[in-house]
Amino acid sequence: SSTLDLQRVLTTIVAHAVRLSGAHTGVIYEYDEVTQAFHLRTTHGMEEELLEALQAKGIDLTGILKATARGSGTFDNPQLTATIEIPQLQYRQTVITGIKADANLANQRAELAFVSGIANATVKAHANLNLTGDYYTTGSFDTTTVPVASLLAVYIPTVPTDMQGQMEMHATVKGPLKNTAGMEAHVVIPTLSASYQAMQIASARPIRVDYANSVISLQPGEIQGTDTSLRFQGRVPLQNTEPLTLTAQGNVNLRLLRLLSSDLKSSGDLAINLHGGGSTQHPEVQGDIRLQDVALSTLSVPVGLDKVNGTLTLADNRLQISQLTGQMGGGDITATGGIALRPQLQMNVAVSAKSVRLRYPEGMRSLINSDLTFAGNSDAASLDGRVLIDSLGFSKDFDIADFTSQFSGNAPPPAGNTFADKVKLNIAVQSTAQLAAVSSELSLEGQANLRVIGTASDPVIVGRTELTSGELFFMKRRYQIERAIVNFTDPNRTTPVVNMLITTTINQYNLSLTVIGPVEKLRTSYVSDPPLPPVDIINLIARGQTTEEAAPPSMGANSVIANGLASQVSGKMEKLAGLSSLQIDPLLGGNNSNPSARVALQQRVTKNFLFTFSTDITSAEQEIVQGEYQINKRWSVSATRDASGGFSVDGKFHSTF
Repeated sequence: SSTLDLQRVLTTIVAHAVRLSGAHTGVIYEYDEVTQAFHLRTTHGMEEELLEALQAKGIDLTGILKATARGSGTFDNPQLTATIEIPQLQYRQTVITGIKADANLANQRAELAFVSGIANATVKAHANLNLTGDYYTTGSFDTTTVPVASLLAVYIPTVPTDMQGQMEMHATVKGPLKNTAGMEAHVVIPTLSASYQAMQIASARPIRVDYANSVISLQPGEIQGTDTSLRFQGRVPLQNTEPLTLTAQGNVNLRLLRLLSSDLKSSGDLAINLHGGGSTQHPEVQGDIRLQDVALSTLSVPVGLDKVNGTLTLADNRLQISQLTGQMGGGDITATGGIALRPQLQMNVAVSAKSVRLRYPEGMRSLINSDLTFAGNSDAASLDGRVLIDSLGFSKDFDIADFTSQFSGNAPPPAGNTFADKVKLNIAVQSTAQLAAVSSELSLEGQANLRVIGTASDPVIVGRTELTSGELFFMKRRYQIERAIVNFTDPNRTTPVVNMLITTTINQYNLSLTVIGPVEKLRTSYVSDPPLPPVDIINLIARGQTTEEAAPPSMGANSVIANGLASQVSGKMEKLAGLSSLQIDPLLGGNNSNPSARVALQQRVTKNFLFTFSTDITSAEQEIVQGEYQINKRWSVSATRDASGGFSVDGKFHSTF
């Protein structure tokens, strides 16, 4: 503009940069408001932590700035020489070295020079400016071959460290800054390539962008790679009514997405046919993108997409989803709806899923059907709908301790202002019927009526789960779950609160345990039949004996060592053989007068059948074999061969009063 005064701008920037870097130490800066004359001089080199204000805002930027300057005159006719250096600047994982900027202002003309290094490459820039008239300028920007991984790591931290690639760029500019329509600029990228494992992508010819007569021209170019060929070109007028034209046509193999993240697994093709038109103020894009057998999965998401086919149509500033189908977790998914691009980004997409296998939370498997709707814009969005659980199961390596630890602790919600923080959740999660899940350590039967709220970055489960029956193996013993209610009442974080009645039998004592409270802070009360004081019940559960039956003091040390070793051996054998319980008791025997080793194992063969075997290894006559079959929730029958060789059959009827 006519009011632009580059001399004042450049002189003021240099003066303030030098003053900031030295924190006013070693800087002589004088200014006469009457004559508008200034005098600037640094008495010695200075060092100061760089960009403290940016660091205070959480930007991961560190470095040291050094500045020297000398000059005098007026803002209308400055005579100034300045140098600013940053030996090393680090942003995230990228290190830029040897940054140096020189500025020389004299005789109504400025000369600027810049040089730096990044990943063994050099970046140079140079400019000459007339500080009077129309500010005619010439400038250039050049790089040597720069590793692509270093550049991408600045913006995408997940880029594989062993990715190979390179890029080179050259740019020139000339013309009057006061009249941008008279300026001319050219950008050439002669080299652009990347490769990772068996995937490659590169420009087939130099990429060229020109600016002249207020028109940006993207010259015809092509990107080729692994089963990929994408052609593009276009013209974008900036100051006239000539319509813009942009085209992009070709095929892109989505395996190339792995160049951005080693954890991402992707495949399939995108067939792209897009055309841009309209004006610069009101651009319009027409065409379509066809998805062909697309598959996407990552380690951080418990379920992936597979065999996705469909068409995304662009017309009238709207992206319409047409005939989009695919598979997720072995089930079928469909998506409909669209996204309005102008005048404001607005989304309204419905997704339906049938018979999807979901492995979440860790250790649990479920079969679900769902109908979800995603609506909103970039500032506020919501994900609403319903998820129906058809069945539950546990993975082979399911561990009760690892499973419950997922819901304990007080980890704060993730910080930040990402799009996921702006997506509100309101999803009903219900069981379609009585659910049953069985593993070697745990079996459950019940119903769930839950709701997922919170945000996509910090989801929270609320609601209620009721268990009508079940059993678990804990410390080598079998416990039956008579009833259990798990409430999720905290709207701020997922906190299961348990109210559970568990029964077991130890040495002919029938024990009832009532467990109440959150998972990380449970309270337990004990009742036994015949009656025992709580200390004896706890001893029975922990050691298999009442206080009076405990081992003599003289055997205490050996007992602790032997039981510790036996516990380690039995725990490893359980994992190896997939047993529900394996107990090795090295010092507690049968009816013989001398203590001897006893081995007992239990294995859930099917959901309804439990096998038990117990023996004193010093006597073949001390074997007990039992099979118990659960006919239904009320009736069970068991057959037992006792130590004397006799057989017995028992029937049990369960009722709640």
